[in-house]
This record gives sequence, C-alpha cells and structure tokens, in this order.
Amino acid sequence: MTFVLHPALCCPIDAAPLVMDELSLVCEHGHRFDVARQGYVNLLSPKDKRSKDPGDSRKMVSARAAFLNADFYQPLARACLDITLGYCSTVTDGRITLMDAGCGDGYYLHYVQENLPNSFRARSSLIGFDISKWAVQQSARRCDGTWFVGSNRHIPMADASVDLLFDMFGFPDYSTFRRVLAPHGKLVRVTPGDRHLIQLREIIYPNIKPRHVKTHYPETFNVVSEKHITYEITLGPQDLKCLLLMTPHMFRSTFERRQQALNHDQLTLTVDVIFEELEATTTE
Repeated sequence: MTFVLHPALCCPIDAAPLVMDELSLVCEHGHRFDVARQGYVNLLSPKDKRSKDPGDSRKMVSARAAFLNADFYQPLARACLDITLGYCSTVTDGRITLMDAGCGDGYYLHYVQENLPNSFRARSSLIGFDISKWAVQQSARRCDGTWFVGSNRHIPMADASVDLLFDMFGFPDYSTFRRVLAPHGKLVRVTPGDRHLIQLREIIYPNIKPRHVKTHYPETFNVVSEKHITYEITLGPQDLKCLLLMTPHMFRSTFERRQQALNHDQLTLTVDVIFEELEATTTE
C-alpha cells in the first residue's frame, strides 16, 4: 500500500515537521525515518518502547483481523461511521483529519473510509497508529493512509491538527489528546459496558466483578453525547479462539477455563459497548 504523508506529522525527537525524501521521512534537523515497504513508518520514541517487540504480537493481530473481518463488531464500526458523518456534515469546507489512536488492524478506519460518501471521502485524511508494528502493518494493508508505529503518550502530530480522534478500547492520554485536537474537534471514547462478553467471562473467571465504572474525565474535556450499543453474537470454536487471543482474557485466565469455553460448539455472547463523544473545554 502507499504511505500518505499528512502535513501535520512531526519528528518524534524534536517535533519538527517531516517531509518525504525518496523512501524516508526527514526533519530539518536531519532525523530520518524509513518508510517500510508495507506502507507505514516507525515513529515510536525509544522511551515508549518498554520491550523489544511492544504491543500485540503477530499472532494476536492475526486473530483480531480474522475476528473483525467476520463483522461481529460491524455495529461498532457503523457507530464510528455515523459519528464521522455527523461531524463531516458540520464542516462545510477544508480537509478533515480522522485519527484512530491504537488502531489495531485498522478495521474501524477502513470501514469508515469505505462507507463515506465521495464528497466527504475526497476531503478526509486517515491517520492510524499503534504501539504494535504488526498491527500497523495489517492496517497499512487495508487501505492507503498515514500509518505509523507510535504511542498515545507522544503522538508525533502538530498541535490542533486532528478533527476526530477515536480511542477504541484503548489507554487514553488525555493531555496528548487535548494537544492534538483541533479547536472544534471531538474525542470519541469507546469502552466496554458491564455486560460485555459476560457469558464468556463467567466461564473463564471464577469471580466476575462489575466491569464498567463511570469514567471521570479531566476538566479539559466535556462529554457531549453518550450511546450504549448492545446486541448478541453467536460464535463457534474458531471464532472463540480468535476472540480469546485478541483480548487480555487469554493471559488472565487459566488454560483449563479457556478450554471449557472452546469446548462449546456454539456460544452466544453479549456485546455491550459505550460510545462517548467529548469536546475539549475552552480556556478564557
């Protein structure tokens, strides 16, 4: 796929603008980052790299791609599209930058891009990043865009450069999100509800604690809308295996209890997810 350089992309070392130089990105101070043949660039700061291969493994990313490609979470992708359509309809001119922070395999941004009307798609720029290089490689295979390896703590983008920022089941860094959001931009937080995958969790854990606690956001953000999405999916053993592998459940549960779940020919699960749209507060 083709790497697309967003004009607001910055050097992760000194925050200077990046420009293309053949097959690399360079800043005015000489820092150089090679664009991989898969269509992405690694901009992860060494101080954010706490292991040799951070983030989801190749196997976890493959499992996530297989699960999401089966469209079990398509209603969630549709909600992302609806939010994007609503935002785009309020912007009459100029380009719109859509970012997925912790983009995983790129399923949600790709769905949005594929289903946007041509008038909106023509003036929309896609940016996705993840701390896992395997995830970003998968994202870059899905569609052209600005894909890079990076962390929420240090997003290499200019201030006020992102219009719509999606945080799908991620680990937010609100100060960084606030910095990169445009004055009229929105942050979309997507989090699991209390009954999300409850049937699976009851099998693999001896005790179930309430999962969803009302998020208390910093004063820099205001919640302007909330939507609760709940529906059921029925999975076979292979789908269950992919679901387990793509989530922390694989590492938090015992082998015996995971096997109990996989022994089901079919298992019906509740999807329970909360979408919150937030706007940055203004300073007087």
